[in-house]
Amino acid sequence: MVQLLVAILLLIIMLLLLMIIVGFFFFLFDIFLELPYVATKRHKIDTIIKFAQIKPGQTVVDLGAGDGRLLIASAQKGANAIGYEINPFLILITRIRAHFLSLRSASWRRSSLKRGDHHGHQDDLAMTGKVIVYKSNLWRADLAVADVVFVYGRRKTMQKFQDFVYKNARSGTRVIVNTNPFPNKKYVKSENGIFLYKI
Repeated sequence: MVQLLVAILLLIIMLLLLMIIVGFFFFLFDIFLELPYVATKRHKIDTIIKFAQIKPGQTVVDLGAGDGRLLIASAQKGANAIGYEINPFLILITRIRAHFLSLRSASWRRSSLKRGDHHGHQDDLAMTGKVIVYKSNLWRADLAVADVVFVYGRRKTMQKFQDFVYKNARSGTRVIVNTNPFPNKKYVKSENGIFLYKI
């Protein structure tokens, strides 16, 4: 009985150490990123999804998808949710969550895409309510396919996001910005630190 308790205690200690090590690598990886990972809070997700007005079969693009919270919430509304993320740990978390929620794409594979060329993978988008996350720089995202675009950035990067989105998204695209609004565009509405724009 004592040996079992010791074994359980050692297992718990090992799991805690593993969590600390993984957390350290998240932190270390984020130090070198232009946009570090910041988890979106539940009440903001609700506002973002409300502003997005997602209809089944529409395409949502998340620039810097993080742990996939917005992708999963969008897919649960019937969207083809496409995320761009460069942090491999966050990509893994997103793919695991999507798998267990049965929201993963039929073409579940490591992306072999080069230089953001996602045009050859339009078949991935044919299934509604699925999550696709590409290990790719968000500045190479294909916004022409998007009905909705999600943006989160630091205040100093918002001009770059504004220019990128307005240059590459098609007319009528709804753009939802979390926390820091675009500097030179008028938003349609705002609530809870979330800003809705229409291209």
